[in-house]
Amino acid sequence: MDTTHAKESAVPVTRPAPSFLFFDLETTGADPAFDRPLQFAAIRTDLAFEPIDKPVVWYARPPTDCLPHPAAVMTTGMLPDAPELEGGDSEATLANRVHRLVSQPNTCVVGFNNLRFDAPMLRFLFWRNLLDPYRHEWADGNSRFDVLEAARAYRLLAPGALAWPTDNDGRPTLRLAELSAANGLTHERAHDALSDVEATIDLARHLHAADPALWERLLAARDKRQVARLLDAADHAPFLHVSSRLPARVASASVFASFGQVDDNRNRRECWDLRFDPLPWLDLDADAWAERRFLKNPPEDAERDWDDLRLPIKSIHLNRVPVVLPLDALERDGVAQRMVIDRERITLHAEHFRTRFAALRERLVGALERTEGDLPPQPVEQALYAGFVPPGDRRLLDDWWARARSLASRVEAIDHARGLMTMRFADDRLAELVEGFVARNLPEALDATARRRWQARLLERLRPGEDGDDESAGGRDFPGLRAEIVRLERDERWSGEQRALLAPYRDWLARREREVVSLARG
Repeated sequence: MDTTHAKESAVPVTRPAPSFLFFDLETTGADPAFDRPLQFAAIRTDLAFEPIDKPVVWYARPPTDCLPHPAAVMTTGMLPDAPELEGGDSEATLANRVHRLVSQPNTCVVGFNNLRFDAPMLRFLFWRNLLDPYRHEWADGNSRFDVLEAARAYRLLAPGALAWPTDNDGRPTLRLAELSAANGLTHERAHDALSDVEATIDLARHLHAADPALWERLLAARDKRQVARLLDAADHAPFLHVSSRLPARVASASVFASFGQVDDNRNRRECWDLRFDPLPWLDLDADAWAERRFLKNPPEDAERDWDDLRLPIKSIHLNRVPVVLPLDALERDGVAQRMVIDRERITLHAEHFRTRFAALRERLVGALERTEGDLPPQPVEQALYAGFVPPGDRRLLDDWWARARSLASRVEAIDHARGLMTMRFADDRLAELVEGFVARNLPEALDATARRRWQARLLERLRPGEDGDDESAGGRDFPGLRAEIVRLERDERWSGEQRALLAPYRDWLARREREVVSLARG
């Protein structure tokens, strides 16, 4: 870790005015738990979307233990040896900078598809780098919001707000580049983080201007208590829910009724899709419900045998800013027609849900008991959701980082990292997580034994043996990527310009493999 970059001024004692922090990431791939940020860009605005700070654009060097996917290279146009990446920060320095930026009090962190991708990517970035992965999302007046989900809601509830593009097959699309082009928004370079941020701000501005009241209703869901009040109504009152998990042909929306909290997760509610009559499902026992939870065939698939259809239940997380609205939203002009719902049938199904609630809930609880289990073993860098870090361990790590930010030289940072390696933690994950953190950012601090362990891990992940039984790299090893390059070279869905990046990427991959082998041999 370069402490000359990590050292920054403390967060002001006086709480700043509420602001939006629009941000975007470009990464090594599409898996938030495995992949790593390479570019971070952000612009802070006031609540009227006017910038109040200078834009930030930060780059990180590709880490030794995570190889960029060639599809990510073709998408972003950034080769791993691009000057801005090779001259970028260590991952620890990037994590520290971003963590302090998003943790400023009264910040609403905003992106486009950030709740499903960028926000989890930040959580894992902070986890790998020993920073609190959650606090920035809720503490000190902070929150988060997703303009993609807002756009999805506007398409249903206020379709006059924008021109809504379609893809080459005539299907509606909410891709940022297509929305920008269709509506004349600022968007110079798709998949450049700063350009995507600028486009997201422009899109948010347009949505707000078209229907300020709807924007405020959607923003209200940042408070999970408000979401809970709607979903936990005593009479199981139906509500409208818009989600990418619902079919586009019904405007990605349906009417639901909630079972309330049914397990130990206080932030999750299981909800019944009222397009479907719950009574026939009572003919099935809890085992059958468990089998139906994860079937691929949606419950509305009329061409499938009823026995092959998925249970019409959806999880809604109170703390993920869901688009949930009272049923009066159906009164807006054309909403029910766009959702292709029969309101009389919805009312009937809601009555069946209320009258047979106890039996339905009993089936659901039984199904959850049969399907909810422990997470399979994972590499420690991906084990964030295996449990919260104990408070005592959290204080040790926070204190370590507080001291690290004050160091003026790399020599001091190395000595400080050696102290970190001697700490004893209650959480069994942390000793290995700390060793990986030090190996990636301050390898000089490793002793001979720890260095050999790290070298062995690199070889095991990136150059698996002939049996190929190591899955910790998610298939992202040297042999696997060489095969992926060959496949992508023949894939004409990518442009010629994009596929031209595969040859220099192959050269970089060969150089990186030689470096890893040389490092492992010491």
